[in-house]
Amino acid sequence: MNIEKKTPSEKLGGVGCMQLFALHNKKARVVICNYGARLLSFCLGGKDVVCGPKSPAEVLADPNYCGAICGRVANRIAGAAFRMKGKNYKLAANDGNNHLHGGKVGFSHRYWKLDEQSDEVVVLSMVSPAGEEGYPGQITVRACYSLLDTKLTLMLVAFSTEDTLLNLTNHVYWNLAGKGNIDDHTLRVDANYYTPMKNHIPTGSIRHVSGSHFDLRHPQCLGGKGKKSLVLDDNYVLSRSAQGNVVRPAAYLTHGTLRLEMSTDAPGLQVYTGDGMSSPPRGGIALEAQGWPDAPHHANFPSIQLRAGELFTRTICWELLRGK
Repeated sequence: MNIEKKTPSEKLGGVGCMQLFALHNKKARVVICNYGARLLSFCLGGKDVVCGPKSPAEVLADPNYCGAICGRVANRIAGAAFRMKGKNYKLAANDGNNHLHGGKVGFSHRYWKLDEQSDEVVVLSMVSPAGEEGYPGQITVRACYSLLDTKLTLMLVAFSTEDTLLNLTNHVYWNLAGKGNIDDHTLRVDANYYTPMKNHIPTGSIRHVSGSHFDLRHPQCLGGKGKKSLVLDDNYVLSRSAQGNVVRPAAYLTHGTLRLEMSTDAPGLQVYTGDGMSSPPRGGIALEAQGWPDAPHHANFPSIQLRAGELFTRTICWELLRGK
């Protein structure tokens, strides 16, 4: 169901018409936006647990990639450059000297085309021309959101006309309380290892979480009275393989009796506690299923290279459950 009339809007991605689409059943309701193929809300029992903009004007003004598909390459590429097949490529530097979430006009700031729509499924697509943001190859990508009971699944599919880089994720922020901040939430991540960072760029090493504040193998409170808030913007190792992984549990976020279970086939999970958000700080937590940051510069990281004619796929599932 299209829940808002087309509204002419202009942003970095050019002129387009913003549309909102509702997925719903007897248990849950989800709203998707065609600007950035964004997940704007996920309501259970009337409570929206997605943090971020809701109206078209707020979406266009959002600086935090709330709910958006990030690409071509999510996360950072150091020095906004990479080398592939003996050729150097210069990318847009939109995070200091680094390239972040696809550059100045990533997939998050483009109007996607509606391909299919029903009460429980919406499919959006877009084409990124060769040379956009400095990347080789024309990319065609589709995003399919499907709602079953209280489980929302996102499947991303893409292919390129030339060898290129591709690393897609969804950048939704979660707040299971529906308001305030995430300090009274607990988080568990099914990962034994993480990739240490320096100035948000991986050092190239892979370290065990044991004995560090990165250890989330058991539920940890993110903050609260008398407790120093856990501050994270870091990549957890879900797999050391780039492709061919099955969808498996990755993270569990809990507030009271409400629990979010996230599963994915991505090799990494960037956990960001939203400390840089403006309204309010730590108003939501982003659990970004993706390839590892700065992968082109680390031969020991899973590759994010997509060869011409090959199919890229990524699946991310979020399920809301009640009960201890």
